Amino acid sequence: MKRWIFAVVCLLLICPTSALAQTNITVDAKDNPLQIKGWLNEENTLVGSIRLSAPAKVEQFTFLASDLKRQEGDEIISRQQVSFLGETKLQPGIPKDFQIKVSNPQLPGTYKGQIQVQLPAQKPQVIDISLLVKARPKLTPLRGNEQVQLQLTQCSWWLDCGLARLLFPTSAFLENWNLAFDNTEDASVTVTSAEVFLKGEQTGYQLTSDQIKIPNIPQTLKADQIVKVPLTWEKAKIPSDRYTGAVYLSLSGARERLIIPVNLTMRIAPLTPLLVLFLGILLGRLIKYMQEKGIPQTEALGKVKELEKQVAVIDAEDKKILIPMLSKAEQLVQQMKLEAATTQLEKVTARWECLQQLRTIEQKLESFKTHPQVQGNNGILQKIKNVRMQIDLEQDEQVKNLLEELQQDVAELQFPTMMGQDKTSIKLLEVTKGVKDAVAAVGSTAKSNVKKPVDKLVLWLQKSLIFLSGSEFRTQATYWFARPLFSLVLLVGLSVVGLRSLYMQKGSTFGADPFSDYLGLLIWGMSADVASRSLSNLTGGDEKKQEAATSDRLNS
Repeated sequence: MKRWIFAVVCLLLICPTSALAQTNITVDAKDNPLQIKGWLNEENTLVGSIRLSAPAKVEQFTFLASDLKRQEGDEIISRQQVSFLGETKLQPGIPKDFQIKVSNPQLPGTYKGQIQVQLPAQKPQVIDISLLVKARPKLTPLRGNEQVQLQLTQCSWWLDCGLARLLFPTSAFLENWNLAFDNTEDASVTVTSAEVFLKGEQTGYQLTSDQIKIPNIPQTLKADQIVKVPLTWEKAKIPSDRYTGAVYLSLSGARERLIIPVNLTMRIAPLTPLLVLFLGILLGRLIKYMQEKGIPQTEALGKVKELEKQVAVIDAEDKKILIPMLSKAEQLVQQMKLEAATTQLEKVTARWECLQQLRTIEQKLESFKTHPQVQGNNGILQKIKNVRMQIDLEQDEQVKNLLEELQQDVAELQFPTMMGQDKTSIKLLEVTKGVKDAVAAVGSTAKSNVKKPVDKLVLWLQKSLIFLSGSEFRTQATYWFARPLFSLVLLVGLSVVGLRSLYMQKGSTFGADPFSDYLGLLIWGMSADVASRSLSNLTGGDEKKQEAATSDRLNS
């Protein structure tokens, strides 16, 4: 009996120890490995939960943590910064949550380590721990890149592009622009979306993603580096205007979108504006020509045509004499030699009047043609033929002399024997008056043709001195070379100034309002002729004065 009692006592003493030895702590499958996540610098302590259970009551268990090593580098979170919160007891069969706290992480990244939970005299339960420390994106635009300022120029073919590249810097032909940022965090940044919204100020046109965009989104930007996000566009698809707006970047983990203001101007290629400017300058020159020469030329040509109408109805022989002279006057008008044409026209008019008078005289002398002084070889009618011949040869001085002789011959016809005849006297008076009118008609013309005779030696000496002094060469060089060259340079200079003023400097959006833009160039080109006229006076004075001076030196 005593032996049985002793055995029972021993059994009772042995059974609790065996049961305790078989007790084991179980980790919830969802908590192994244990994952803890948090934001850097927003929470000093990152906390995770682990659920433990045991089939029997556990009065005390031990918690041990290892160092947590950063996967992106050699940094660690020491085991002292990892703590276990809660009373280390478990009720049999009742799961219990315990908190694992990690204090003061310094760098973002993924940290890995282990936690051991064990009972006395038992093999520890090992739990893997993964700590993900995230950092809010801190993309800071580089200095000078806080906003995008672009002045672009379209060009489609080689002449347009070649001219544009002469006028504008290389930046006007960019196809893309890098948005540059400083990623100050030691963690990569993911750009999840990017949108570009730009609207034209003049046209109200909104650019689409086919015209301007940020490609390859989403994309990841490297940690702790200067990073770039390319902004690309299709220049040929963007109408001329000033576009304002911004680029909106959505960053993973960021509380707000990153906004980069954009100011983009687009202008058309310079070839068309340059042609319009040339057209304006040419129109200005045409207006100047019409004011100074065109209208006088038209008036002179009108006088020629009017005289042609008058000549067309006269005697065929007289018409044959005058028509070549009128053709010469018309050629002078077409050659813009208006003074010479006017002089020629005055001469033709005087000769026409003289011929008219001669025809009248012949008619009046019809009743006296039997008179020897009228019909003879050296008679009045023969002298009239000689006068007509000299008019045909344009010998106005000879014409005047013959007419004066003719006047004397007519006066000699007035003998006393004839004075009794009233009708005859009247006709002779009319003949005399006609001769006087003919003399008066060619008188001024004859005077204008008279040249003061110059001694040949004096003329040779003058020409020699002009040649030795180089005056003739300078005059001819100025007239045939310097003036055309200066006019060409002036035309190019005015075009460049107008293009720079209205297209390059003030026309950053040239083409957005075509009517206003092109009209401005056209009007500027027309008004630029005022400056051209002022500068043209620097070539050495008026052309007529130069020609007159040359003529005086050579022919005085």
